[in-house]
Amino acid sequence: MKNFLIDPEFDPYRAHIEKQLREGKTWADLRAQVEQTFDALDSWFVSQQLFSSWPSLGSTPQERCDTWVALLDAKEDAETRMTFAKRPLVVVGREETEPGINVPEAEHSSWQLYRQHLLGQGWDGDAIAPIEESSLKILKRLKKKTAGIQAVRGMVVGHVQSGKTASIAGLSAMAADHGWNLVVVLSGTLENLRLQTLRRLVKDLNHSGNLHWEAINQPTGGSHHGQRSQDKHFRAGSTSRYLVVCLKNPTRLDNLLDWITKDKASLSQMRILIIDDEADQASINTAAGENVRTTINQAIIRLTQVDALAVNYVGYTATPAANFLNEGPGEGLYPQDFILSLQQSENHFGPPQIFGAPDRGIEPLGIVSPISPSDLSTIADLHDDPSAGIPGSLADALRWFVCSAAAFRVYGIAKPVSMLVHTSQRQQHHKNVAEGVTRLLRAACADQANFIAACRRTWDEVGVKLSRDDFLDRFPSYGWLDNLRDYPDFNAMIPHIEELLSEVSAIQLNEEGTMAYHRGIHLCIDNCANNGISDENEIRRLFYPDPDAKDYPQFSTAFIVVGGSTLARGLTIENLVSTYFLRASVLGDSLMQMGRWFGYRKGYELLPRIWMPQQTREKFEFLTMAEEDLRDDLKRFMDGGADPSEFGPRVRTHPRASWLRPTARNRMGHAEPAAYDFSGVNRQTTIFHAGDGSDVIHRRNRSAATFFLESLKNEPTSALQRSALVWRGVTFDAIASLLSQLKFHPNAQFFSEIAPFLEWYQQKAAAAGYIDWNVVAAGTASGMDRPWWINGKSVGLVTRSRLVEASSNDAVSIGVLRDPLDLLADVEKEYQVPKQPTNENISELRASAELSRTPQLLLYLIDKDSQPNEAQLRKPPTDRTRAPLDVAEDILGVSLFLPGAANVKGSYATHLTVRMPLALVNDDDDIPGTGIGGDN
Repeated sequence: MKNFLIDPEFDPYRAHIEKQLREGKTWADLRAQVEQTFDALDSWFVSQQLFSSWPSLGSTPQERCDTWVALLDAKEDAETRMTFAKRPLVVVGREETEPGINVPEAEHSSWQLYRQHLLGQGWDGDAIAPIEESSLKILKRLKKKTAGIQAVRGMVVGHVQSGKTASIAGLSAMAADHGWNLVVVLSGTLENLRLQTLRRLVKDLNHSGNLHWEAINQPTGGSHHGQRSQDKHFRAGSTSRYLVVCLKNPTRLDNLLDWITKDKASLSQMRILIIDDEADQASINTAAGENVRTTINQAIIRLTQVDALAVNYVGYTATPAANFLNEGPGEGLYPQDFILSLQQSENHFGPPQIFGAPDRGIEPLGIVSPISPSDLSTIADLHDDPSAGIPGSLADALRWFVCSAAAFRVYGIAKPVSMLVHTSQRQQHHKNVAEGVTRLLRAACADQANFIAACRRTWDEVGVKLSRDDFLDRFPSYGWLDNLRDYPDFNAMIPHIEELLSEVSAIQLNEEGTMAYHRGIHLCIDNCANNGISDENEIRRLFYPDPDAKDYPQFSTAFIVVGGSTLARGLTIENLVSTYFLRASVLGDSLMQMGRWFGYRKGYELLPRIWMPQQTREKFEFLTMAEEDLRDDLKRFMDGGADPSEFGPRVRTHPRASWLRPTARNRMGHAEPAAYDFSGVNRQTTIFHAGDGSDVIHRRNRSAATFFLESLKNEPTSALQRSALVWRGVTFDAIASLLSQLKFHPNAQFFSEIAPFLEWYQQKAAAAGYIDWNVVAAGTASGMDRPWWINGKSVGLVTRSRLVEASSNDAVSIGVLRDPLDLLADVEKEYQVPKQPTNENISELRASAELSRTPQLLLYLIDKDSQPNEAQLRKPPTDRTRAPLDVAEDILGVSLFLPGAANVKGSYATHLTVRMPLALVNDDDDIPGTGIGGDN
């Protein structure tokens, strides 16, 4: 089958489409050419084939026309999804306080030298631009003088594993050019990670230019001569800039404070920029009681209160729930001056790419495989007994890793390649799992023929779930599509698989006592029990080869790392291709930080795979929605001119369950139900009852909806541009009566807990400015052979197939119910929209049709005999594989759309915000039955 989006033969036609769009034509204009100038268009196709050697689009005019339309469809679909998925840089806060700050242009400025450094590392201009833009926007909201006033406090919300250190370095470089002379980076709670950050920043910033950077390591009030603050050059006009990377440790922070304040003359000349890396870790005040603070939180606050020329505090985190819920504006670290949400790089694999974001049109890549309940039981046995068997899913993950490591060597990538096994916090469990993994690999070495045959099966079965074409289709905005490598041929990998099996050990020490890396597999157990050198003269913790060392391996080194919490934050797992993950924390921020699979995968984009239990995957899917919600809120606050000191950003909690909290309860001391919640709701049912008794439920739902529609006083009209019937001016009482009667599946988020919404709407509709509802019974012309009859009028049934992986014995999942264009079925004038309109497109068109205050209820009847379409059937099996719907009765689908409304106050929230005590819930952190818990 031809792929009109990527097949090289269509390059000239795609280029022609792009040229016409640049010249101002719309997609509608391009399609109109087919209807209005068919003969002339076809003659042009033929002439291009004859005189420009363009490939043929077909042998007949109709074939050429059909191919041209398919090209337009593919191109528009990709462009729309790219636009839909992108987010702008968002800044919520007060007006710029330093509007005169601009991007330094001098060739030898700290910023321009850092920019050249990034270019030299292979970054392109498009990847550097967001760092430049965000650094500039942050600096414009800082203050060069804060003496006598409170320090500026801001927050930068990034993405897990998304190059945060590069952003910190960029901000530091640009700040240095504009007069900030002391940059303090607060870096986690582990010394090895602090040193890693210090080395990275020195390498990024210390280039010969207009300014001279000096790193000060562990300063104290008693630092020796030459390292005291009075020995440094903070005076105006000095070209010296100073960098301190300080551990979030009470003693280290007190020592730093003593060093800064030791000499009053130097202090009065300091412009201090405090960058709190991982600001949700250790910096949060978790102390109980009013006016009581934890030692580290208090120490950081004292740093912000020194009597310097300027003090500015900027927290960085990808999981800001605790920062937003811990405390509000005041003397603490709440970001009351500004919150900046970074753009997601087009090259970054984040939660939406891994787990999907249906509301943003982002389909998951399909790289997550399930761990069955029986395999969880086997893992529990292995935790207790190292001689127990290896579950099939772990064996698959290990074989995939060996294949991927071999692929690295076929590709010629001379970098580490890694597998992560994170099943438990307990050190004994790590030891037992590592023994089981070692036993499997050594058995594979003894019987290579069978192991290689099993690898071939895994390579084929797992690899087919994400082909190169699938990747291009599901991640069309990816920044390096042109260089996307396909899977190597398995036969080319066999010699490398044999080489990898030749040795399985920890990291060995050579005669000089330095780490030596071999061509086999290094098995590391990363926990606090393995801090030293073992009796076998080896190192069992994870240490990658130093890329600056002269003896850096000129081949891809392979690492399997087994561990727990030490792998959950900060530590980079380099070139991660296989992850076996069992943890199921009830704390959303902790769980998201454990996602070491997020990040950049340049050069091996098709290889990463994850194995996890279904319930863990569901939590990540929910957290992905929560993250998208939060960024939507921040953009809404920015557009409305809101200030963080007036509005606390909302953080989603699960509407029904105690199984997932945004963060630990002692980090949510000032959380309360949000006062602004249901306005802007845009929800659809995608999970329905299946199995025994479901036929009765579906018949009753259909009867209730039919009776509701037939009892409406207003006569329906046919939709202008859709296959639908529309009733206008329907009272909310009638809407509430229907929704209260319908029975939704317990897993249908929002709808299964509809009562709070109905009560909220009853109380707040007037304040929100809502008027009577429009009701739409939507369908398709193709479904008219067995229509839904309503008072003698008919609506065609819709076809929605089942998602195999997401369905179960008692639930059928369809992924998406609503056609986005059905949200415009009640618009009474002609309109033009992209094939896949964004929420903003919909809102703008509804506003132009004077429906900006009109809520909408959409009803569908789904054909019980729905089948996947031909394109879906041609796709290889993935976690998005489609199958016949296979239910006994037609299913009623429901969509609710409420316009957004500002300043709506309510008491029923699906989110939390700071106060501008939660009920105690279970602290269990893990999958039931695996025996996880304890040390790390």
